[in-house]
Amino acid sequence: MSVENSILFDDENKAFSICDGSIGIYRYEDVVKGQIVYEHAKYKGKSPMFSHRVLVSTLNTSIFVEMKKVYVGVEITLLNGERVYVYISKGPVIQHNYQFKEDYKVAKQIVEKMDKRKKEE
Repeated sequence: MSVENSILFDDENKAFSICDGSIGIYRYEDVVKGQIVYEHAKYKGKSPMFSHRVLVSTLNTSIFVEMKKVYVGVEITLLNGERVYVYISKGPVIQHNYQFKEDYKVAKQIVEKMDKRKKEE
């Protein structure tokens, strides 16, 4: 999985295109912040994007915690208050398994790129 499967950055025009999620073209200058979010897999496509979130702990120390299937994504807040979303996971992933960790790395890269480009504005 790479960043380009979900979002394309166009530094020349200072914009980015979301390819999976809130499809569209957005400008760097309109971004307030980005954060990683997790959607409960059973609600994807049945309700507004990321309206059924799952709290995912960074520690996987308890065998008593239910491991839900989730979609990893990025929430981007724009200046006008609108929130747009990027799906990273192409299918449901179980918390803390290999694919979850790979999707998390991609989401983290996107948030870091957003922060970097925002600071350059």
